[in-house]
Amino acid sequence: MTLDRSDKDRRGGSAIQTDTLDGVRAVVFDLDATLCTYPLSVAEVFAAALDRAGIDPAVLGDLSVVQTRYNALWDDTQQRLPATETIRLHIVEQLLAECDSHDPDLAVQLSDAYGVVRRESGIRPLDGVLELLRDLQSRYALGLLTNGPSDMQWPKIDSLGVAEFFDAIVVAGDVGIYKPDSRVFEILLDRLHVESGTALYVGDNYDVDIVGAHAAGMRAAWVRANGTRPTANVVPDIEVAATAELREALL
Repeated sequence: MTLDRSDKDRRGGSAIQTDTLDGVRAVVFDLDATLCTYPLSVAEVFAAALDRAGIDPAVLGDLSVVQTRYNALWDDTQQRLPATETIRLHIVEQLLAECDSHDPDLAVQLSDAYGVVRRESGIRPLDGVLELLRDLQSRYALGLLTNGPSDMQWPKIDSLGVAEFFDAIVVAGDVGIYKPDSRVFEILLDRLHVESGTALYVGDNYDVDIVGAHAAGMRAAWVRANGTRPTANVVPDIEVAATAELREALL
């Protein structure tokens, strides 16, 4: 599913390069951790899921380690499997196998419980982003480009009520191409009818969002999770600690 509506010095801890925004006609956003967040972390969801399913927590061990591993496996697996439940079950099976547990029924039980807890806890917009999107509409073409399976990302978009703000939306699962592949950025730019050099991409994941946008010829705003820039050659045009801080630069 896609949406396309045509016609439509360092300060406060943020860094903006000189003349970064000259000629910018479009602003494109990532979704997760850029516009929205889960109230519960992966570790917290696993803790609740284990309790709900009556499974001994020792089966997975340290949940902070499990969280890191889950996220890494998700990034890889989402590109090979089409649906959220299939992806999650595959990951849970692998997590259990790495803890010397090979019970397929246990994997299904834990994966199902995880899904229930995650759905019940919901998702929420980050502070100030809805107001930012509303105000940006009058000045820029707006796009949304997000990785993830279609059956997970579109319900998030619907739940957040943000589709109305965007002139084009591309979910990677719909087109089978995932960031940082420059081709998926190009699909979004084509639907916005803008040249890459006139578009600013906003995202939290340096390797996926910033490096990917740069490869597609876009400018990039990094919503950094911490104050440290990875040791890579791609320098973001803008760095902010939170998405809402872009208001000063863009409006």
